[in-house]
Amino acid sequence: MRTECVLRCALWLAGCLAWLAVAAQNSAPQSRPSEQHYENQVQSELDAGRLASAQDLARRAVVDYPRSASAYQLLGAVLLKSGDADSARKAFRRSLELDPKVAATYFDLALAELSQEKYADAVGPLEDCLRLEPRNAEAHLLLGRADHNLNRTLPAIEQFKQALQLSPHLPGAHYHLGYAYQSQGDLSSAIDEYRKEIGFNPTFYDAYWLAGDIELDRGRASAAEPLFRRAIELKPQGRPGHYGLARVLQAENHLNEAEAELKTILQGNPDDAEAHYTLARVYQQMGRKADAAREYQTVSMLHARTKTSAPQP
Repeated sequence: MRTECVLRCALWLAGCLAWLAVAAQNSAPQSRPSEQHYENQVQSELDAGRLASAQDLARRAVVDYPRSASAYQLLGAVLLKSGDADSARKAFRRSLELDPKVAATYFDLALAELSQEKYADAVGPLEDCLRLEPRNAEAHLLLGRADHNLNRTLPAIEQFKQALQLSPHLPGAHYHLGYAYQSQGDLSSAIDEYRKEIGFNPTFYDAYWLAGDIELDRGRASAAEPLFRRAIELKPQGRPGHYGLARVLQAENHLNEAEAELKTILQGNPDDAEAHYTLARVYQQMGRKADAAREYQTVSMLHARTKTSAPQP
């Protein structure tokens, strides 16, 4: 009898202890995820293409860590990837208020500015980034692009050169340096840079047709033709490749093929006055006077329409 009583007491005590343990667990504050956990989860959602979920996680990170520069930088990166440059800019600026010594945040802020073509606003963050991280080749490249778009060609060239000194195969750097040289009229240096870009970055479309244009303007149609054909392979609907090839074929008197290239352009953009004009010239060479006259008339009509729709001073 006594043994049975002791056993019941023991079972009752064990039950009480278990209940107290559960109650304590339920009443204890839940631990928040670490910043690294948020970063890993956000990256996972981005990799899966779930932008809305990534944004939600990044916003929760900011709530849990309101004094964390990293959390705001993470939020800004997600917002920028989602196409919300205005909100991304605010997040990056808040991050820099909390920690103004992170070069990557200045770089990200510049990306937000450049995404909206705010070149002047991108210069300051890029200079701050390079002050903290002077060997950042991509920052030199972006600063060069901003300078060039602000018509500061010589400083842009220096930035592109610095980028290439730090990273000789940096994608886009030879192209942008070539484009800057071309804007100065230095076509020999320009085409050298375009060909270097093609060598290091063989899928860079613009380098092909720009190099082709220079070769064609120099009277070297045979050198230009493979450049335009490769451009068309890379971007079959790209207008510059087809137009350049049409000019080559016209120069080589392959007029039927030139006509086909120009018609390909006009199928996509029937209001392309330059293509209509070149097609008129091709028809003249072919002796098709009526077709040439029709194309010239189309050119006149398009120019008149443009002049009428232009804003009045």
